[in-house]
Amino acid sequence: MSRIGIGLLLAAALGYATITLASAPWWTVDDAYILFRYAQHWVETGVPTWNPGEPPVEGYTGTLYLACLAAAYALGLPLEPTAKAIGVLSYALTGLLTWLLLKQLGVGPFVRAWCELFYFSAASLFPHALSGLETMLFTALLTASIWLSLLTVGGAATHGVRAATHGILAALALTRPEGMLFALCLLFALYLAPFSATGGTEGAPTAGWRQRGAHGLAQLKKSFGYLVLLFLLPIAGVTLWRWSLYGELVPNTYFAKQAPGFGIAALVSFLNFALCYWAAPAALLLVFGLPEWEHWTAALQSHYRRFMPVLLAFCVALAVMVAEYSHSTLQMNYAHRFWIALYPLGLSLAAAGVEHGLRVLQATRTQRPLRFRRIQQLGLWIAFLQLAVHLGLWRWEERKFLRDYQQLLREEHAVAAELLSSILPRTAWIVVYPDAGLIPYRTGLPTIDGGRLNDRFLARHHWSGKPQDSSIVSYFFARTPAAFVFKSRRDDRVLLNPEAMALSADPRFQPYKLVATLRTTARRFAESYFLLLYVHERVLDSTATLAIPAVARVAQPARAEPP
Repeated sequence: MSRIGIGLLLAAALGYATITLASAPWWTVDDAYILFRYAQHWVETGVPTWNPGEPPVEGYTGTLYLACLAAAYALGLPLEPTAKAIGVLSYALTGLLTWLLLKQLGVGPFVRAWCELFYFSAASLFPHALSGLETMLFTALLTASIWLSLLTVGGAATHGVRAATHGILAALALTRPEGMLFALCLLFALYLAPFSATGGTEGAPTAGWRQRGAHGLAQLKKSFGYLVLLFLLPIAGVTLWRWSLYGELVPNTYFAKQAPGFGIAALVSFLNFALCYWAAPAALLLVFGLPEWEHWTAALQSHYRRFMPVLLAFCVALAVMVAEYSHSTLQMNYAHRFWIALYPLGLSLAAAGVEHGLRVLQATRTQRPLRFRRIQQLGLWIAFLQLAVHLGLWRWEERKFLRDYQQLLREEHAVAAELLSSILPRTAWIVVYPDAGLIPYRTGLPTIDGGRLNDRFLARHHWSGKPQDSSIVSYFFARTPAAFVFKSRRDDRVLLNPEAMALSADPRFQPYKLVATLRTTARRFAESYFLLLYVHERVLDSTATLAIPAVARVAQPARAEPP
């Protein structure tokens, strides 16, 4: 394909992504406000914690992104736009890194341009670029780690590449807990993978473990300084700091999301993601590979043999991650949140297979020209089908979700935060059940997080329907909170789960009066997501003249709860 055609594909990819991001709903996911609260407290008190003055708890999943937000806040930058800027820049950077990764895999400009069009049109990437969370930063670091690892085993292990590889792997490990898993697996592969000094296949023999061990020791000697200074010291320093502060090696979110047994929900979610975004690339792989299967597989083995240790290490880390997710409750898997970081690598591997299939077919083009044209035409139809899926998912699914979610937070959570700020003193405790993000951040009030992410006791005590659950109920009332904010499926009483209903049925809940039922007109949530605001009668008695007008503007008259 000509340079003009490749340029048009790239221009279409970048143009579509720019227009989509510019016109997308300006949404921020509720959990991002948890990070904003931690960043704010880190700067103001010197400790990244949920409730200042209380024993610190680590309710975030990675230190690096939080440190970036805290630095921005210390410089006087607003947190929400800063988080979105990091997400959008990481999104663009991942596109560039995908191009470099494809080039390292030997993919030609034509297939690379199509991959960029797939990447920049993928519907699930836009929500994460704007969500305020670390998802796109993690995606960029993981893509950079794979690219640098392939550069190293491909024979480009200069001092600059070695230093960059170890530094990026450390950043990956500090961004998410699973980043540590990927970083360690990739390091293991780098030190045991033999490679050619020229990047060819001659230097990738099937060596025994003794030869691999000797090679690993040689590599360790060459990279020992980078390993210590750029990988081990940063990770050890942050880990010791976290241990001294929180007394745990894993964040509180790990305990909050633990499930009692193994479930297939994570696997089903992964398969759904693969069907949406990898089905067409996999079909293209087969279309271009099957006609000349033997020559195609021989070409793949010859070209990518030296990269296998890195790819196998990635697969091992992925398998462990899926197994761990299968023992967890993934409550925020919107837009395939837990799998989106894998998309660039899966797309690149499919592109590498397509590229070599095209090369093999090109060699037989003169003998079988009709077959070559038909395969090309079928490949284009499949590619256009994938683009149509991307456009449809954005138009009919992701964009509507962002719009409705944004409206939900504006009409319910933001209003609840405004009401609580107007009627409660700054030292009053509140309970937010379970979406404790925007409300605690906007109010600044001491908060018990019913979602458990930011509470050490609740993260380790899950509702089981047994008598010992009474300790959980007592914990919620121990500080005599001034207000409860419940998510509910009904607008007149708490209807959510057994734990929430047990709280509202407890005798200690009787002094709390329903003063506001907050509703949203967003179609996705209008009939099933209400926010109920209960305030203790002692607060209502002391602030009656202030509370009644404020509540009257946003709530229907409170109805008595059924016995």
